[in-house]
Amino acid sequence: MGRIITVASGKGGTAKSSLTMTLSATLAAMGYRVAVIDADPNACFAQWHGIYEGAPFDCMAEVRQDEIVDQAQAQAADHDVVLIDTAGFGNTTAAFAAGTADYVLVPVMPDRASAVEAMRMVRQVGSFAKASRREIPVALVRARWNAKGLVERAVLADLEAANAPVLDAFFADLSDFGKLTLSGRVPTTGKIAQQTEKMIAELIGLGAVPAKPTKKAKAA
Repeated sequence: MGRIITVASGKGGTAKSSLTMTLSATLAAMGYRVAVIDADPNACFAQWHGIYEGAPFDCMAEVRQDEIVDQAQAQAADHDVVLIDTAGFGNTTAAFAAGTADYVLVPVMPDRASAVEAMRMVRQVGSFAKASRREIPVALVRARWNAKGLVERAVLADLEAANAPVLDAFFADLSDFGKLTLSGRVPTTGKIAQQTEKMIAELIGLGAVPAKPTKKAKAA
């Protein structure tokens, strides 16, 4: 049974899809059998997958709250990793997707509103875990982040003071992230690749991603 990772935030524009793009493409290139469920009614990820150039992975859309759990679990039976790209603004399908996840990643931008929303999402996942009587690990992923920036340092200090589960790995504020959403190409070298590989290594250490592919990836 593969791992289900839900990428969630109630705030729009927090790089949920960009995070899903880089993780899915890089994991596929590493030999993992990957599926992505686009649970956003805008279908941004599914549209991007149509122009994607890279190691193959499966992609399907499912925006219905009463179907997302069955779809995610069905895909987990045939894949090593299932990523669910969710919508913002309190979308109920996103809530169900978080509730069925083995791990929830919450992107956070370097601004106060994003940090507040990220912490709200952490608490919400905690409520889902209590309701289902099981642990649902959650971690914040810093996106478009300048590690030396004063705002970033202040926001990170606030998150750490609140004991927020922040990943060590982060995505820097690079124009290449915007380019990949238009080109369909996820870099396999350079800073984006290095940051993504570091994040995947951390997720493997946390048990969010299997240590190695358990099934042979599909041929191109």
